[in-house]
Amino acid sequence: MKNSTFKLFILCLILGTTACSSNDSEEIEIISPEKNLYDYYVDSEMQKSINQLGITVHKGNTPPDVQGLYRIDPFRCTKSNFDDALLGVNLGTATLILSNQNTANLSVDFKNFTLYSYDAQDETWEGKGSFISGEGNKFSILLHSDGKLDKGIYMAKYQNLIILSGELDVADNKIKGIKNLQMASIMSDDYKDPNNTLISIGQGRLFTNNYAPLMQ
Repeated sequence: MKNSTFKLFILCLILGTTACSSNDSEEIEIISPEKNLYDYYVDSEMQKSINQLGITVHKGNTPPDVQGLYRIDPFRCTKSNFDDALLGVNLGTATLILSNQNTANLSVDFKNFTLYSYDAQDETWEGKGSFISGEGNKFSILLHSDGKLDKGIYMAKYQNLIILSGELDVADNKIKGIKNLQMASIMSDDYKDPNNTLISIGQGRLFTNNYAPLMQ
């Protein structure tokens, strides 16, 4: 009888320990997917540049549906983290395309095309499956963009960290535009800049516009 009681006690002890271990393990492994995605795009050096530019990053894993084509006019540089000749300059007009948003994966495709008004050149920033965060009508998009600066006589290619933040203007369940738009571009790889055209790695600019209307 004593032997049976002892065996039952040991069995209960083992089951209890296993259950506790399982629960402890689950608690340790629960890490926000939003945090993982943000850390993938932003290392400590990039975070320094982000802080210098002062762009707002809207956190949260329930971002709004931002898909559409928007017009940013003017596309104006309002802050830089280096001695920048383009600071305060209206560069031209940008067309922003956000598409293929996946709510479950917190992803969206991004393309920004800027046609410069002060010079005969244009620039494209593009990324597939970019990370989107936010909640309510506020959102932020982060991506490692494949950048192309077309100088006419040559094409300068590079990679930059792009952060786009804003708040959707919605009426009657329809998007009208993006309010308080901010877009930061930080150089992350200049591919040795053979034409000595690009800004240095870690240098970046902040572009802002109070309102970017939805074009379609």
